Amino acid sequence: MNPKTELWLIRHAESTGNRDNVLQGQADLPLSPLGHRQARALADRLLKAHRRTPFAALYASDLMRTRETADSIGLALNLRVVCDRRLREIDIGRWSGLTPAQIAEAHPTEWAQWQGRDPTLRRGGGESYADSHVRIRPAMNEIAQRHAAMRVLIITHGGVLSAYLAGLLGMSLGRLWHLTIGNTSITRVRPFETVVGGAEPQVGRILAMNDCAHVEDLVFKTGEI
Repeated sequence: MNPKTELWLIRHAESTGNRDNVLQGQADLPLSPLGHRQARALADRLLKAHRRTPFAALYASDLMRTRETADSIGLALNLRVVCDRRLREIDIGRWSGLTPAQIAEAHPTEWAQWQGRDPTLRRGGGESYADSHVRIRPAMNEIAQRHAAMRVLIITHGGVLSAYLAGLLGMSLGRLWHLTIGNTSITRVRPFETVVGGAEPQVGRILAMNDCAHVEDLVFKTGEI
């Protein structure tokens, strides 16, 4: 496992679900108009990085909001988008597509349980954050191993990214809500780089996190967030 392998982990652009305050899970919703503008701004930024040091590959969850974000990047960088179901958002079952108010009304007992933010709770009969971590970490490692010593783009979702990063940091999954993962944010990690110091050797280093500089002017000018 090459320590120089670098993953650029990107949350999709704003979806209609994000705009409408809907809990999406694996509901297959498209980008909003603002999301399409965010995706183009992201692609412009990544093109500059690509010209300096080319990206070896572009992976994405197979859900519409990630595929549309990835399509903008692939077109700009001339990279084929490789879809991987393992990169999907956490499955929240019967909660998918509902607002918090609708969930609280339709599923009051489950919603009350969720107020404690238990990472082992399977919301809506779907996955827990703990389940998603078991799914996402091997997927990230496999992609990284496939592209040793290269840089790779991965377009995925906020929930699974938070679970993956909490694991990489050695944090309790119960504390992952302290992490912010904005739409089109860039988080750069070297999953196989050894961390210096400590009695036990550890691997995994975060180089940058939740970098949204490419959409700050867009958000400010439009006032849509």
